[in-house]
Amino acid sequence: MMTMEEVTKWVSTAKKGEKTMYYRGFFCEDSFKSFEMREFSKNLLDLEKKTNLFILYQKKIEEGHERKKPIYEYCIQKIKTEGSK
Repeated sequence: MMTMEEVTKWVSTAKKGEKTMYYRGFFCEDSFKSFEMREFSKNLLDLEKKTNLFILYQKKIEEGHERKKPIYEYCIQKIKTEGSK
């Protein structure tokens, strides 16, 4: 998982259209017992709302079933540069 510092740096240096993955797994379940992951999620959403420079999305990589969690890639895509409308 990327840190908020890494995300912030990426957002400030990435060009419009660039993408990066910040987590691979099943974030919802993985973060259930991790305060740090929940705090990261809150801070990431706050940064998205504050800057409006990127979007967050997830892409399913593997199906889950009774004994196995699904696997997703959680990604960020830069949609505009600072100062653009």
